[in-house]
Amino acid sequence: MRITGLILFFFLAMAQIANAQPYKTIKEAKPYKWMFGIHWSIVEDDGDPFGNIFNAATSWNLRPYPSKITVDRYIRYGWSMEAAATYGQYVPRKFVNGETELSGFLGAFDIHAKWSFYNLYAPSTRWFEPYITFGAGYIYRSVSSPTHTPTANVGGGVNFWLMESLGIQLASSAKFGILPKFWSPGNYLHHSFGIVYRTPDQKGHRNENDKKRYPWTKKNKRFKIKTGH
Repeated sequence: MRITGLILFFFLAMAQIANAQPYKTIKEAKPYKWMFGIHWSIVEDDGDPFGNIFNAATSWNLRPYPSKITVDRYIRYGWSMEAAATYGQYVPRKFVNGETELSGFLGAFDIHAKWSFYNLYAPSTRWFEPYITFGAGYIYRSVSSPTHTPTANVGGGVNFWLMESLGIQLASSAKFGILPKFWSPGNYLHHSFGIVYRTPDQKGHRNENDKKRYPWTKKNKRFKIKTGH
């Protein structure tokens, strides 16, 4: 059961966080300051929470153009805050809450707290960065009831860093509608894949090499010579 599996993974990961010690250099070297992303978005909103998880032909609403943007601000000890905005369109031949031939769009906005496993093994494997997320969001559907739905979200993903600042991100989250009731037709799965770019934290990247290049710019100590009388 995919929803149950995601919830179980989330609580196991939180237990790991509670037992883990922060990586000793995290105060001195933050991995980034800001992270920006542009993504292709897949919405699975077929109304069947425990089936067709990989049935892309009948359940996945995917468009050929990017439809999701993210902004991430690193805080400390692996924690960051992420804001995401998504625009998508329902494909008429795909199921939406058990119905087909529905044509319309959806819009979603989410705020997530994100924790990265990177600090548990850095710097041995810098190119691979799994993470978990949890937070809240809002979705508007033009074709299905409920039209306006606040959601509670839990999910995870992984970054593959091709370069110091550029990478590929895969992510998936389960979104639970909380109005008019918690387990409602507002539940859906949201997957995405895209490109992310991060900016360095200049203060966090200072090291022993960040010294003045020219020795004559350093102040020399002056010694006063005492003479006898």
